[in-house]
Amino acid sequence: MGHPLRIFSRPQNVVSEITQVTFQHRALMRPGDRLNALIVGALARAQELYPVKLHGFTFLSNHAHVLATVEDVAQMASFMRHFTSKISKEIGIEHDWPVKVFPERYHHVELSQEPGIELARLRYLLSNSCKEGLVASPFDWPGVSSTEALITGEPMHGVWIDRTALSVARARGKKVSESDFAVTKELRLEPLPSLAHLSPRQYREVIVDMVREIEKETLLRHRENGTKPLGVEKILSTNPHRRPENVPSSPRPWFHALSRKVRKAMRDALTWIVAAYREAARRFKEGEFHVEFPEGTFPPARPFIEVMRLPLLDPG
Repeated sequence: MGHPLRIFSRPQNVVSEITQVTFQHRALMRPGDRLNALIVGALARAQELYPVKLHGFTFLSNHAHVLATVEDVAQMASFMRHFTSKISKEIGIEHDWPVKVFPERYHHVELSQEPGIELARLRYLLSNSCKEGLVASPFDWPGVSSTEALITGEPMHGVWIDRTALSVARARGKKVSESDFAVTKELRLEPLPSLAHLSPRQYREVIVDMVREIEKETLLRHRENGTKPLGVEKILSTNPHRRPENVPSSPRPWFHALSRKVRKAMRDALTWIVAAYREAARRFKEGEFHVEFPEGTFPPARPFIEVMRLPLLDPG
């Protein structure tokens, strides 16, 4: 079975929720000062190269959610390719992990243009650590999260290590360390497009109210169920190599929308684009190389060009 198409129902400036899951849901992104800094640094470096607008993110031990506005699917794909490649190397080094950290491709969910949907998805991201029963407040999560930066309005800072330059230096016999090739990177967040008209102070107040609501709902849920959060100590002591026994599974949506009508319209638009793409791909593979593909899509690779085999001459 081929990979799902990288495609949106509209071609440009789409707010998308991107999810990435670790190998077998293992805690390979377990929080730690060093790995936290490397994740932020990798995000910042990817944003330098492919300037997506980041609105919020949460990195739990086994999966991550990123909310961003992307110019098109090509920018999103390039950003995620660079980020996941870099952070996979760093996680492999950090936890002595020998195989792929992210064996499956990331999943993206397109947001509708309805008022309120962007804020609802940002709320989901910020509440993720509480929803999973890990901590009592988004502020308590010891891993990478945009919660504090959204409330303070201050940029985040991380570390990016130039592994290529480090390897070259060591190959030449130089006595160097990671710190010689580590650079501090700054990561800035952008307000949600639907709330861009607010002043920075007003925007921060919206986030503060959201976090307070999350804290109250989390407290009430634990009281009703007679439970309590796992806690930071147990989170940090999790073995990143251990495979969890129970892994939740649910269908992955293609859209986030508030109304059924809007969701159907987005699905219909995407269905038409996919149908046009598949028809163009069929003609392309049959040798019609000048066929037009829908805007905002990746055409397939050209087919293999067979070698023309000439008949052997009779030496007699």
